[in-house]
Amino acid sequence: MEKLTAYSYVNQTLDEFEIHFNKMFGHDGIPAASVAGEQRYIIFLSIGNPQFRARVFKEGASDITKAFQGIRKKVTTFIQKSNFDPQWLKLDIVKDITELPFKQLEDKIAKTRINYFRNGISFDPEFRLAFLEQEINGNAMIKSTKNGPIALDEKNINNYMKYNLHVRFPFVKTKYGEKNVFLFKTVGAFKDRDSDVIHNLYDGPLTNGVRKTKNIRDEATALIHKATYFLTNQIQPDGKFEYGYFSAFARRINTYNILRHSSSLYSMAEGYEIIQDPAIIKAVEKGLDYLMKEAVIYKKDLPEETAFVVDQANNNEIKLGSNATAILAMTKYMEVTGSTKYIEAARALARGIIHMKLPDGGFIHVLSYPTFAVKELHRIIYYEGEAVFSLLRLYAIDRDNQWLEEAKKSFEYFIRKDYWKHHDHWLSYAANELTNYEPKDKYFIFGLKNCNNRLHFIFHRETTYPTFLELTMAAYKMIDKIKELNKDSLLEHIDERFLEDTIDRRAEYQRVGFFYPELAMYKKLPALILNGFFIRHHSFRVRIDDVEHYLSGYCQFLQHRASHLDTYKVEIEESIVPS
Repeated sequence: MEKLTAYSYVNQTLDEFEIHFNKMFGHDGIPAASVAGEQRYIIFLSIGNPQFRARVFKEGASDITKAFQGIRKKVTTFIQKSNFDPQWLKLDIVKDITELPFKQLEDKIAKTRINYFRNGISFDPEFRLAFLEQEINGNAMIKSTKNGPIALDEKNINNYMKYNLHVRFPFVKTKYGEKNVFLFKTVGAFKDRDSDVIHNLYDGPLTNGVRKTKNIRDEATALIHKATYFLTNQIQPDGKFEYGYFSAFARRINTYNILRHSSSLYSMAEGYEIIQDPAIIKAVEKGLDYLMKEAVIYKKDLPEETAFVVDQANNNEIKLGSNATAILAMTKYMEVTGSTKYIEAARALARGIIHMKLPDGGFIHVLSYPTFAVKELHRIIYYEGEAVFSLLRLYAIDRDNQWLEEAKKSFEYFIRKDYWKHHDHWLSYAANELTNYEPKDKYFIFGLKNCNNRLHFIFHRETTYPTFLELTMAAYKMIDKIKELNKDSLLEHIDERFLEDTIDRRAEYQRVGFFYPELAMYKKLPALILNGFFIRHHSFRVRIDDVEHYLSGYCQFLQHRASHLDTYKVEIEESIVPS
């Protein structure tokens, strides 16, 4: 975009924003904010594109028209003097200002979960030194400290001030010891240059800055497309993934985990099932071929071909879950393509799982390679649900009865040991899958209890923990099966209405963990993480398995629940509360 075109685009969009907000507030007009006893209009304009961290401009005035004129002058002057190419514009109007001593601000920050500080901060009543919540979190201005509480980070604040404000005087916390500062909230809107739509943004304490949607079915479809292509684009020429990033400063995650490699391929195949783009399944095949070449080994002293996945990046461990996710990726690939390319490898890996079974029906979790000695009898409960689910998914395409029989033996162990108390989504997947072939009451009851006793926690949880949607959707599918079989008496083991409300709530709330451009634009290199899902409390980490779990949950939601929802009935903030 040439400078003149960029200039015209920004001016046109500012006109649209002004009209949009005037319509939003109607006859009462855009509200002013009260700061230090004075009524003022304070607006922030953020401009960004995929290649650069957003630039943020702010303006305050006693008249809203003057505030818009002032922001227009600042941003157009910047564009005329620079080569910045604006793709995204976000306008925030300040509301709900709270004045408090700086020491109280520090106490409030120290008591807030890391990366969950959701207010803007101004360090002066004129808003000369003021940052949106997205600027604060996008630049890690609040960090954990080694020997103390969560606190403002002077280094990151000063680095951002140099970038965005070109200031030379440093921010020093001790300057504010006896002064008051100002917390604020905003009402915002966002526009992408490639769209005519202006998106209204949530402004609640847990959802601030994320676009609202009227149709969760359409939005889930869009999320599946974007996240599936995000993972597809992370596949490198050799079939290995680019593993992930800490998004604030575009820091690459240099570790690797072959279990997550396979489970991410599994979710990509789920996405392909909906999207049907051959490029996606070709990328899955490339990833599977990498797995076969780099990680699958055969134990030669056994009577039948028996294979294991070796995690070379993690001390040559053989994890029960790695065999399982490899089978899941292979069987899903074969299911959606009709191919039998990986059937022998999947069978050999299934024998590896059985080799790791214990006489009582439990499992050895980790072996060492090349000795095959037991390293850890138990590591994480996920492995066992993954293992049984993978045997059942192999049975679905192979029909070798030994896979079903081994799954049933394991479930007897799970039931005997009350594994439903773990509330693991893989166990729910496995229980639901098993009832396709053995629709016995005990398996249904296990699956329902695995979910029901967790529903209140899931409904109110402030983190976007993505496996919650997977867990609840497995129970939802099981209920449909129960009704088809006229086993309605089993529904006493779950609150069906509350389950549906929880699913709908989580489907909407988990969008808070998606890197829409209105969030990604505040990170160092938005293109790296745009359209990926992140974990907020892990420094806005975007890792392939994070994306995988969100994606799998939305695929299940779209295929089995969203068709019942033409529109999303209520906004979420009133019912999501910190836990």
